[in-house]
Parts: sequence; structure tokens; C-alpha cells
Amino acid sequence: MKTEEDLFHNVCEMNVDAYLDDERYGIYTYLTEQKKNGRIRHLGFSCHGAMPVLKRFLDAYGKDMEFCQLQLNYLDWTFQGGREKVALLDEKHIPVWVMEPLRGGKLARLAPEHERLLKALRPDEEIPAWAFRFLQSIKSVKMILSGMSDMEQLEKNLRTFADERPLNGRETETLLGIADQMLSAGTVPCTACHYCVSHCPQGLDIPRLIALYNEHAYTGGGFIAPMALGALPEDKRPQACLQCRSCEQVCPQQIKISEVLADFSAKL
Repeated sequence: MKTEEDLFHNVCEMNVDAYLDDERYGIYTYLTEQKKNGRIRHLGFSCHGAMPVLKRFLDAYGKDMEFCQLQLNYLDWTFQGGREKVALLDEKHIPVWVMEPLRGGKLARLAPEHERLLKALRPDEEIPAWAFRFLQSIKSVKMILSGMSDMEQLEKNLRTFADERPLNGRETETLLGIADQMLSAGTVPCTACHYCVSHCPQGLDIPRLIALYNEHAYTGGGFIAPMALGALPEDKRPQACLQCRSCEQVCPQQIKISEVLADFSAKL
């Protein structure tokens, strides 16, 4: 069978070691051989992993990758480090294919006050189209995969993509400001200063755990946080917190870290 595109699926914390262990699993060798034999025309990868995972994969295989399929939208531009991931891919000259441009539908409808802000800037623009216009503003984005549930959504998307209308500076600033407000509800305001880490007797990577907590809480569940935590040793997961509160004594944001980690454990 010949395919137009093939990819390393879902490069993440749980599988990156296997992908990079070519001597044992041979995934890289197999796929690159299939490309040389003409059975694959374009080889790339999709990624839900954090920046260290993306960097490890690119350091090993970046020279052979023709695209990266990435969860990207104006929420995840900061929430999942999208800006930094795109910058790294740009360094490697790897174009971006976008999945979850509407964040599972969360960006198809906004709070009335946020919709009013956007309508004041572009009265004729549909709210879901703002997510696509944001992506049109990123030069390395070459493909946008949008899940559609009915004919009406398909027709609206066709109208949106009939022309390119990337955002200007003011529009981008407004949209990212809305994203910040959306993310502030139900998430923990950790700045990843890492003061807490040096005071944790368990050596937990607290900022990373809080980032995963925020992802899990905002999304209302999902697979990303459990997937990332599954790659950690048991003594580095939220359940390993001793509730000693040493970290809280040095937190500039006065976050009740022990309570956050306990809640995370309960949610999982």
C-alpha cells in the first residue's frame, strides 16, 4: 500500500523513549526505508508532548521530518507552549499542521463580553473564524484540520477559508487577552519560578504538575495529563506529595500547592 503522508503518531512523554530506541523497536528505520522505497511520499509526526519531548525528538529525527501536526489555537499558544513549539519547529524549517484549532469546540462560542470585543473589531466575522484567522497569522502553519459536525459548520468553514484575513497587532492582542481571561477561571496562577522545587523533600517538579493540573481542570478531563503523568515514576506524581507545605512557604503567588496536588490526585 502506498500512502501520501505517514507519521510518528502522538509523540509524547509515554512513548518518546520507544520512538528514539531504534535499535530495539526499529520504527525510524522502517518508516524512512518505506519513504526511500516510494511507499510514503511525506513523513512527519504529531505531538502532544511538552517542549522537552519535542526537542528530544527533533534533535534525533528533525532532519527527516517534513511536517509536525500540533495542537494549536489561541488558547494553547500560551497554555500548552504553542508559541515556543512553533519557534522550535521554525528553527528546523518544519511546517505546522494544526489539530484542535477550536479546542474541541470551546472557541466556537465565547462569553458575551468577549464576543462583543471581537465584533467591535470585525463586525462581519463569525466567532469560530477568529480561531482560524489567528492561525492564518502564523506563517509556518500550512494546514488546519477542523472537525465539523454538520453541513452548516462545513459551509461556514468554506466561507472562512475562501480568503485569508490574518490578524493585525491590535486584533491579536485582543484575542490573546481574551484567552488569558478564559484560562484564569479554574486554573492555578503558577509562574513556574521553581522556588517550590528546591524546598520539596520529594523532589517533585511542582510547576510541571501544576501545568498538567491546569490542563486537566480546564479541559474537564482528557488524556493529556494522565498520559504525561503515566511516564513519571510513581514517586514523582501528585500522589507523592507529603502535604508538608514547605513549598507553600516560598511560593510568591501564595498558591496552596498541597491542596492543588491533593485535588489533582482525587481528579485522577
